[in-house]
Amino acid sequence: MYPYDRDYYPGEWQTPGDGGHRRKKGEKSPRSVGFWLSLMCLVAVVSILLTYTLTSAAKRAYYSQKLAAQQETIDRLQAMQGTDPDIDLEKLDVLATLFERYSYYAGAVSEEELLTAVLKAYAEATGDIYAEYYTEEEYKALTEENVGDYEGIGVSVIQSTLTVADYEYMVFQIIDIYADGPAADSELRVGDLIYGVYQDGTLQLVNTLGYTKAISMIKGARGTQAEFSVFRQNGDTYESLDFSVTRDSFETVSVTGKLSTTDPTVAIVRITNFDLTTPNQFKTTVNRVLDDGAKKIVFDVRNNPGGDLQSIKAVLTYFLQAGDLILSAIDREGTVAASYVAEAMTLKGDYASCNVSAEEIGMYAGLDMVVLCNGNTASAAEVFTATLRDYGLAKVIGEKTFGKGIMQSFLPLSVFGNYSGYVKMTTYAYVTKCGVTYHEIGISPDEGCEVALSDEAKQYNFNILPEALDNQLQVAISKLQ
Repeated sequence: MYPYDRDYYPGEWQTPGDGGHRRKKGEKSPRSVGFWLSLMCLVAVVSILLTYTLTSAAKRAYYSQKLAAQQETIDRLQAMQGTDPDIDLEKLDVLATLFERYSYYAGAVSEEELLTAVLKAYAEATGDIYAEYYTEEEYKALTEENVGDYEGIGVSVIQSTLTVADYEYMVFQIIDIYADGPAADSELRVGDLIYGVYQDGTLQLVNTLGYTKAISMIKGARGTQAEFSVFRQNGDTYESLDFSVTRDSFETVSVTGKLSTTDPTVAIVRITNFDLTTPNQFKTTVNRVLDDGAKKIVFDVRNNPGGDLQSIKAVLTYFLQAGDLILSAIDREGTVAASYVAEAMTLKGDYASCNVSAEEIGMYAGLDMVVLCNGNTASAAEVFTATLRDYGLAKVIGEKTFGKGIMQSFLPLSVFGNYSGYVKMTTYAYVTKCGVTYHEIGISPDEGCEVALSDEAKQYNFNILPEALDNQLQVAISKLQ
């Protein structure tokens, strides 16, 4: 979950440190750049001398010139360091110089593209699986999605990993297929794991592409084809399947509701994510089913990957009293960095959709309700589940949730100077009213309320699963009866 902008989001600013070691004047650095350059020089000399003995006189002259030019560059770099001990050549600069001078592919990729690749690789290598570097264009596309406008294949995913034949794949686990999206007409299923995307006819693994590039390749412009491969569990094994889906534009509906065919006094309100469309759609949907005669409500957050902090804060404020704690953000030292409570809100811009009036605080507190969740219920959806449970407002039905109790922040690099782009990183863990984190643990259903989806139900696209065959939903309805 993100403090703002979305889960799929201003944390405190931290001044970036000097990533390298700057030596004092006169201090010698063990195994300096000069040492490694000397070693590279020796390897290069041996290689070229071997070639020298095997070629014609004309080619020997050519390689002699290359050797002389190479040695000149190495001597110059070593001289720079030797004459001024304060100069500590960065490895990246050395690498860039070597590729620029000697690579057969020099100039094939722009400096900006190379820098973007380096920044993305750095974020990925930090060990924070949610860390990403975004260009200005990528960030713009991400924020546009947060307000409900999409182009792509129409699925909701969460990042995960899967080990197959001793190889760990980065994957996108499909947790929802939008009813009005292109993928709804395909054979894709909730639970499929996207592990590769085709580029110019060649399958590129998500491991190689990175999460951001892989996602952008899956989305794309309307009318074009998204071609990708998924793993699908088949008993104890996984089979690989290829898909081709024509991309299209569609507007997401994050909240839907209807009266149960099993018990017309019960309404089923499904929340697919917590983006900036959710608060208004939530109020409209709940008020409509109540007007239709519902006395009790099942809030279905199965396969909900989470969303925006302001969105979930607004929705939960409809159930709580002014000042009630929604969650506390904990920094890496264990200190409470911020607390978020139910309150009236007046926001601007896209976030105006999350405004809450004083009259709306606690307006749904008296509902007879349960929350239905599963292993794909994550982040902000877990905050929704835990908060209604912690305040004794609803029982939890279904399966243990995903267990994402950490918060990401987007930090614009422009605040540090004349830089572009954004960095997303995990900045806080968070806890709800109970005071115990569920990160990497999940939220368990109430006693006697745990139920797995039946094998028969799993054969259906989740969006068109008949109510009568949805055994989890049937248990949720029975708990209200």
